[in-house]
Amino acid sequence: MTAFIDLTNSSHTDEIDMTEVDEVRNCLLKPWGFKELDQDLLRNIAETCLIALHKVEWNEHNAQRFNNKVVTQDQVIFQPSLPPVPRPYRSWPEAYIMIFGGLQDCEYEPKNSKFKYVVEHTYQPDSVDPINPKVVFEIKGVIPTLADAKKYRSVAEQNGIYIIFILQEKDIICPWSRPRKDGTRMTLEEWMGKEKFEYCYQGEEDAFRKTDKYKSLVANFGK
Repeated sequence: MTAFIDLTNSSHTDEIDMTEVDEVRNCLLKPWGFKELDQDLLRNIAETCLIALHKVEWNEHNAQRFNNKVVTQDQVIFQPSLPPVPRPYRSWPEAYIMIFGGLQDCEYEPKNSKFKYVVEHTYQPDSVDPINPKVVFEIKGVIPTLADAKKYRSVAEQNGIYIIFILQEKDIICPWSRPRKDGTRMTLEEWMGKEKFEYCYQGEEDAFRKTDKYKSLVANFGK
């Protein structure tokens, strides 16, 4: 959510020449290119953008965007169309605070200040083998994000479990995979082979559980 910045004592004027904004667009898009600009002009552009952002009803906007609130077409709240944010900053409030605000003496995203963190989650498989609870089943239509894909690998490694996927369809493309040189993209089956997960398809699970490989897993995995 965009923070409100008090512009009461600023040098902002109510007038802004959009021709000047267009002329400095390339400088805004170039990393640190904003330093080449007239700083009074840059400040005026920044403060104008902040005023426009402050007019947005953010609670309603966030409800529509993040809480899937259903509204009619005339109730949709869009963010204002603004000039490009000066690179490397990611938002006008961020740029304003770092360039003109209270963090002017602070380095932006210092490379030696990266902090690791771990968020603890609980994973519950769709089912487990009745004899060996370390052999678990996950019934999937798709793995929607790379974060979800990494989750399964982490869960298996950290808990010493063996995940067997039961896929609803064949050759489903991983939505997060990038196109190869030949235009193809990684499928769930290819990802599972790469990560050394076992899988079968819906309707084949009974036959899969009768295979020697599965019986060996149940008898030996985690023992």
